[in-house]
Amino acid sequence: MRLLVLIAALLTLTAVARAEEVPPFDFPHLPGAAQEFYETAKTGEPTAAFNYVLPLLSEPDLTDPERRQILGYLQVAYAGYDHDDPTGAHYAGMAAGLLTQVHSALTEHGLALAWANRCIGHIGDRWEEKDVNLTLGGCIESAVIALNELSDYERAIEYAGLARQVYKMFVEEEPDREFYVANTLMLEANALDGLKRHREAIGLNEDALEIYERLAGPESVAAANIIANIGASYWYMKELEPARDWSLRALPLIDKHWGAHSYGASVVRVNLGLIAFDLGREEEAMKWAVEILPYIAANPKSSLNNQRWTFELMRNIFSARNQHERAILFGKMAVNAQQEIRALNQGLSEEDTEGLRAEWSRLYRDLADLMIEEGRFSEAQAVLNMEKEQEAFEFLQRDGEADLRETVAVLTDAESSDAEKLAALALRPVEARAAWEALSARLDAGGGTAEEEDQLFLLEDAMAEAEAAFEAEVGAFLAEVEETRREGFAARFDATGAYQAILEARERPSAILQLAMLEDATHLFLTLPGATVHEKVEIPRAEMRRKVFDTLQAIEARSPEAEAHLQGLYTVLFAPVREALKVAGTEVVMINADGVLRYVPFAALHDGERYLVEDYAFALYVAAVQTQFARAPRAPESAAGFGVTQAHAGFSALPGVAAEIEALFTGGDGEGVLAGQTLLDGAFDIRALRRTLRNPPELLHIASHFALRPGQDDDSFLLLGDGTRLPLSELRTSKFRMTGVDLLTLSACQTARGGDGSEIDGFGAAALMGGASAVMASLWPVADAATPLLMGDFYAGLYERDEDKAEALRRAQITMLRSGGEGQGANRAALALKAGSGAGAVSDFSHPYFWSAFVLMGNWL
Repeated sequence: MRLLVLIAALLTLTAVARAEEVPPFDFPHLPGAAQEFYETAKTGEPTAAFNYVLPLLSEPDLTDPERRQILGYLQVAYAGYDHDDPTGAHYAGMAAGLLTQVHSALTEHGLALAWANRCIGHIGDRWEEKDVNLTLGGCIESAVIALNELSDYERAIEYAGLARQVYKMFVEEEPDREFYVANTLMLEANALDGLKRHREAIGLNEDALEIYERLAGPESVAAANIIANIGASYWYMKELEPARDWSLRALPLIDKHWGAHSYGASVVRVNLGLIAFDLGREEEAMKWAVEILPYIAANPKSSLNNQRWTFELMRNIFSARNQHERAILFGKMAVNAQQEIRALNQGLSEEDTEGLRAEWSRLYRDLADLMIEEGRFSEAQAVLNMEKEQEAFEFLQRDGEADLRETVAVLTDAESSDAEKLAALALRPVEARAAWEALSARLDAGGGTAEEEDQLFLLEDAMAEAEAAFEAEVGAFLAEVEETRREGFAARFDATGAYQAILEARERPSAILQLAMLEDATHLFLTLPGATVHEKVEIPRAEMRRKVFDTLQAIEARSPEAEAHLQGLYTVLFAPVREALKVAGTEVVMINADGVLRYVPFAALHDGERYLVEDYAFALYVAAVQTQFARAPRAPESAAGFGVTQAHAGFSALPGVAAEIEALFTGGDGEGVLAGQTLLDGAFDIRALRRTLRNPPELLHIASHFALRPGQDDDSFLLLGDGTRLPLSELRTSKFRMTGVDLLTLSACQTARGGDGSEIDGFGAAALMGGASAVMASLWPVADAATPLLMGDFYAGLYERDEDKAEALRRAQITMLRSGGEGQGANRAALALKAGSGAGAVSDFSHPYFWSAFVLMGNWL
């Protein structure tokens, strides 16, 4: 990590005429400012406003709220000068230059560049004027800092060279101006590091260091910054010993000039943590990371770059310790910091921020990899979509106001308490420091008493104790290891007799296939009437999770490679027991799967010649629910249909739902398999749903959007027709009991998938636990055009061909697989994303994306 700072001489201004009205501003009193200018500044006089905050800009440990207040004064100054007067334009340029610096410090680099452009616009043609020359060079330097932060390194190098040309104009006349030339060398070296030209960066930094040491001294803040950056360059090249030596040389100087809880100090500590981690010294790396937290807690905006590096480091440390839950927590915090930076700069074009996105894309990919290893597929997909911004798949596009750059990786319920605890710990030394600073400012102003001086000394003691207590508590926090995984297989595998009793009672030859992932292998337990088979597949759990995730990604992308992925899963999850199923004449396979294996579309597994759906019917056996296998009477009039067709905040319209309901239910045209009540849009509200469940129909069909937020029951919801969001947590209550419903069809997206494969997370399992006999739900966002076709054939199998649910679904899937079709439309998507281009036309529905999304859970008869 590189120090990006502007070291400049700040000049007090003499007053000139004011040109325009100042913007509304309440002129807060700022401790540490030039108080002799305050009363005049309050009148809106621009020079007084400028000079009042000038001393604060030399402080290395400004807080974000202080920066916000400084912005107000500088804007008053800028607006107050006569921009047509040469002196007024120069002073306005100076104010714009400082506005550039402050906005950049707040990570608002787009605004920083805008103010830099204003500065250059006012004085860009006056670079031969000695007084204006420094101001212009400073504005260009500030633009270089913003460009470096946006990872726009080529332009940063160009602007650094331009600033250097400006400064060199008067170097011979005023040799001290070489100091500013050194600034441009340092900033260009930062850009070279970003371009991975680290040897060149070190060369420029050494040139700058020679100038700084000659003009400011070997222990100056300027020299300290360069020393730190040279250490960073060596770390980038993985030359760890020189990296450590240079960084340790910089640290005491940085602490002396900046303070231990400052931007500069946090940068050096991050670098030392990264170096220690690469040297295999995890405890030392964690120590350096923990020391940065007080600065981050006190400066949530200006520390965003530090947050990315610090939380990424902590993620890697916990991952190396195999503490994956902790690693995911800090991985999310790193992604959140990156998302906030992108949100703060979303006024810039995609081209302007492409470097920022590309350089930090690793945060998203690495976090997604951790989530996949833990089976948290829904979260992994959300994180990858955040990184891609608008590059969602055609069929994942939907209308809405949300911009992905404003989304963050939601911390799940279990993690929030850890994050809150971490923040509380980090703030303790910050509070002590804030009290010390307030009292110190009074004493420095000459207004303190001996009693206040005693209080100051006591506060210094308290600060030391608070920091020691903080480090001790964080150490205890980090050492806490929770056993969050429970295999829980033994009870299931001891129930062979009960399973066989279930199978012997079935009219159709059936089997139960249990799949259990262990650390190093996946076990297949096949239970047949009167027989059991066990197969062990030597594949690590992490690799299996990756196989499943890659398969689902290929399916949802409608990739031609999906069949190869499905064949790979067939080889490890079904082929080992295929012969036993063939010998037993099995027709229906009930899947009792572990973790993310519940998300595998078994009907779509491919044996190299055909899909399994062409030979077997499948249903999910949910062990968490006591399923009663019995065939219920079927009457077309004992059905109800609910749907959402209109657009709501964050979700697109679903025109296909109206066609779906009309095709399935008998209306004025007398056509349709079902004959019950239908309610669309505003008529489909909570009252209507609860009223229907008081006298439940045998079949309940709901076509809408479902938003899944893994681990956040209150944020996972079904969208009702009036725009109400029915949370998963409320659906699980007695208010929505579904006892008496033989089949609940959830024609919405990802209703069968929970957060990490847990049976009790998904909407489908929640409905089963609420009393529904069977649930048909989807594994991924379903295509709006394909769903009515599949549903129509499925219900025809139930009510016209008198098939059981599993067979009716199998035949409907085969029909779609073999006959194809055409359509175009939206889909019932899990996340509200900003729309891109329209969904593309579909030439046929033979791809597994269209026909294998739906799975049957529970009573398949």
